[in-house]
Amino acid sequence: MDIFIDFDGTLFDTSRFYNDFINLCKSYKVSETNIYNIRNQSNELFNLDNLAFKIKDKYNLDESFIDDVNKLYKKEYLYDDVISFLESNYLKYNLCILSYGEKNYQLKKINCCRFKKYFKKIIITTDKAHENIDYQNSIFIDNNPKEIENLSRVGATKIIRLKRKDDSHFNIMCGVKVKEYFALTDINML
Repeated sequence: MDIFIDFDGTLFDTSRFYNDFINLCKSYKVSETNIYNIRNQSNELFNLDNLAFKIKDKYNLDESFIDDVNKLYKKEYLYDDVISFLESNYLKYNLCILSYGEKNYQLKKINCCRFKKYFKKIIITTDKAHENIDYQNSIFIDNNPKEIENLSRVGATKIIRLKRKDDSHFNIMCGVKVKEYFALTDINML
């Protein structure tokens, strides 16, 4: 059986990663408001590296800023329960990452996690609903209600919502009735 697991907010603590980026920018005297203004001016899919270069150029920062941004990728941002979940399931199931986002940026974060050995496939897409996936016979684990609703619309029936307390989607209601868990290791549906 294939189990498709979302990356950001499910395996990877994206909120903590982005907050560390914000704090780094502040240490270079770039305010959070200025960061959001630059980010909101872009029409492209979010890529932290591109945002960092735009900030560097706009505020005439030196290369050490980019070096410090790259150091963020060396820190550990996996949630505490991820490796134990993967260890106990990767031999029994075909685990796959199904992630929404800009491909190079997502791959950079995934590669830094050094856990690719657990996954049969890594799919990075701009629309999870249009991938060549057997939606009716697979299990999906995601934290984002919007993505869960999209998966349901294309025929996915086995969807698990993982609600992480510090995740930006935690308090957002989901329009699809699904099982909800607060830790990967609590999932007993598999």
